[in-house]
Amino acid sequence: MPGSWWTRLIFTVLSALWGTWMVIPMFTGETSAERNERIAAQSNDGVAAPTEEAPWYEAWLPTSRMVLGLDLQGGIELTLQVDVDEAVLSVVQRDVRPLLAQAQKDGVAVEEVERARGEAALHVRMKDGSEVGPLLELMKKGYGNYTYANTVDKGGLTWHVFTLNEDQAEYVRRNAVEQALTTLRNRIDETGVKEPSITQKGMDQINVQLPGIDNIEQATQAVGKAAVLEFMLVNDEKQKESGLVRLMLEMQSTAPPEALATDEALNNWMYDNGHLAKGDRLMFEYVDGADRKKARNWDSGYYIVHDEVLLTGDDVNSARVEWDSYGKPYVSLEFKAPGARIFCELTEQNTKKAFAIVLDKEVQSAPVINEAICGGRAQISMGTQDVAQAQADAALLSLVLKTGALPAPVTVGEVRQVGSQLGEDAIAAGIKASLVGGGIVVAFMVLYYRASGMMACIALSLNMLLVMAMMTAAGATLTLPGITGMALTIGMAVDCNIIIFERIREELRLGKSAKSATEAGFDKALWAILDGNITTFIAGVVLYSYGSGPIKGFAVTLMIGIVTTLFTGVMVSQVLMDWLVRKTSARLSI
Repeated sequence: MPGSWWTRLIFTVLSALWGTWMVIPMFTGETSAERNERIAAQSNDGVAAPTEEAPWYEAWLPTSRMVLGLDLQGGIELTLQVDVDEAVLSVVQRDVRPLLAQAQKDGVAVEEVERARGEAALHVRMKDGSEVGPLLELMKKGYGNYTYANTVDKGGLTWHVFTLNEDQAEYVRRNAVEQALTTLRNRIDETGVKEPSITQKGMDQINVQLPGIDNIEQATQAVGKAAVLEFMLVNDEKQKESGLVRLMLEMQSTAPPEALATDEALNNWMYDNGHLAKGDRLMFEYVDGADRKKARNWDSGYYIVHDEVLLTGDDVNSARVEWDSYGKPYVSLEFKAPGARIFCELTEQNTKKAFAIVLDKEVQSAPVINEAICGGRAQISMGTQDVAQAQADAALLSLVLKTGALPAPVTVGEVRQVGSQLGEDAIAAGIKASLVGGGIVVAFMVLYYRASGMMACIALSLNMLLVMAMMTAAGATLTLPGITGMALTIGMAVDCNIIIFERIREELRLGKSAKSATEAGFDKALWAILDGNITTFIAGVVLYSYGSGPIKGFAVTLMIGIVTTLFTGVMVSQVLMDWLVRKTSARLSI
């Protein structure tokens, strides 16, 4: 090992001091950062903040500590299902208006464009007698992701069908899951949950672990809410027809149960039975029904809207909770520059008309546009008499709007709650197993290698200290698999010392002095130790790259343990062994 004995000693002492400094918050309560957060929270809650000054040494302590994973401190684990097929349909739907506009701009005789219900395909109708050649050229030039399939007859009219290529559809599916992962990370970071785990599970599922959280309803609302915000014009002529109220009453009794299951099914049934014209859509406000489940407001909360999204949540720059003059909360929106321009033109051209604000296919409100709104701002009322519930809804809505809408509907599947008591039991069992295993290792080393074994145990203790310190510095989360990785590190560290000690014994049998045998033993064992640990480190990298959840936790601890094992097993052990044989005439107890 290169370097003088004094150089290695200095590195050993410094590493021991740094490791001790990093793990101090594990035993002294809260860190300085946690203390500041607690004081700020108390001040915000109206509780008098502590007046005593912090101890003088607190500023020198680290601001972070090792975080316990879900299996150790308890929390909630959710499995989310991403509706990737709906994401594909949304992509096709967004191409309807641009295609029609481009056709009109290029002089192509396109009369109408629509998305086929339930299909990832565009249906294009041309003017009577028009050639299909210009349309095919337009699609090839600007919409190469579509393939011309066939023609269909609908009501005596011929429609040309263009289907989305499977390669593009597969890309949209993968991208939807990746975007959902990013959006969920942003949302959960905003909620302040420490060390969440958000990983992809399979092709269209996401696993979310929220350590320290015990409110399942709050967690599922924040994580599973799609937050797709849309602005649509109300069809005032249809809305004001006298027969609309009667139609709503009749539908509740005449429509089959399967048609009433979802709003999409209800709209399809109305189209098929002539109750709804093409280009219109029936949308509802939702109210709290039985068992706190949301139900359609059939009394006055239904709207016939033009099925055309004019603005979306992507046009929103920021969102925050504010209060009106009556003490009720609402969400204040600020649009981006393009969205503000569209909103200004929209309100200017549709004065005295109703404007529906739709969140996740539910109408939040439909205010009448009294005048042009060109300041780039709008607001969403919560529509409930319960102020506390309205404030919670407004806070949740502003959160999800700030962090972005999910690219596809997400449903909460499996929900698993891990109690804190189970985590405490796991910690106790892990500590007990580590102490028993460590005790057996120490006893073996001392009995078999005597004084040299004692030096190995000291190096092993420093190894464990450095593992915890490095995990704290790296912001890693300690889980049960992580504890397993630490136990494996103990075995690897002992194996490192055994290789060295056996090499030293071989040199002593050749008649060398204790000092010469020690130096030769470390030199000859170095490459064997490096080979074994480097190959194990590579295995850890592979586990971390391709594993998920518990596998990643084990891999992180394993890789950190290999680094500390190489440091303590070679440098620290050599410092201690050299100290035993400082004199040329010294005898080595090994």
